[in-house]
Amino acid sequence: MANPTTTQEQRYLLARFTRANGSSKDWAIAVIDGEVYVRHGKTEASMPRKQLDRKGLPALSDARRRLQEQIDQVYDVLGTCTFDAEGKVGRIDHDRHAEIPVHADQPASARPQGEADIYFEVKSASWQALFAVMEAAYERLSPHYECRWVTRQGVPTGVPKIEGWTLTFDGHNGTGQVRHSGSLRRVNGVGALLFLLTMRHLASDGVEVRVVKADGGEIAKDLRKEESLLSTFESSVELVTAAAEDAGLIPKRIKLSQVDTGQADYWF
Repeated sequence: MANPTTTQEQRYLLARFTRANGSSKDWAIAVIDGEVYVRHGKTEASMPRKQLDRKGLPALSDARRRLQEQIDQVYDVLGTCTFDAEGKVGRIDHDRHAEIPVHADQPASARPQGEADIYFEVKSASWQALFAVMEAAYERLSPHYECRWVTRQGVPTGVPKIEGWTLTFDGHNGTGQVRHSGSLRRVNGVGALLFLLTMRHLASDGVEVRVVKADGGEIAKDLRKEESLLSTFESSVELVTAAAEDAGLIPKRIKLSQVDTGQADYWF
């Protein structure tokens, strides 16, 4: 396995399990140069780094899946941290909503073929709140892309299928909190990308949608600033303007044909 990039400020997401007797153990995870690394052990003890087998899954998607497994085992996310030369936890920046750090030295153009172009995470306090956001995004984009609702075992409503791509929510039974992560490739189409960004734009009332580039960088709220990203999905600002305007991803243009020219001019 390749050696990961080394840097003093390389950060991990840190989670902790506390026993009834007050003792605890830690678990930390990060994506480094496209691979998933974890550290685990007793709190304040040395925690060696271990590279995990992704089994072909996108690195960030696999890392989020593994994080969810730890949360299901009653680990609490503390925030992000560094490790010293002995493998012990260094500085902790406490933030229970922190994301898994992604460290990547390779430019997007150097990524192996098949790697994802976009990663996303959807969190909601309830399925009902999430469905309201999906429904609103669907209404805004369905005039521009092939959209339909499809059934999914275990969830109480349909899930959206955009240009052949489906937001699956695998493993969710329709009750309680929702947490789902995944990825997009250019073959999924720009319609799927716009749907996720529209959900992010409309998210409220306990719904959070995060969409990031392959290197972990945030995507601008004004899609006009993401010409390079759209090009990755074989599109452009010009081609998505009408849909993006209706979705609220770019400001609406003033159409001269709709300007009222029937009013008299007044000169002073």
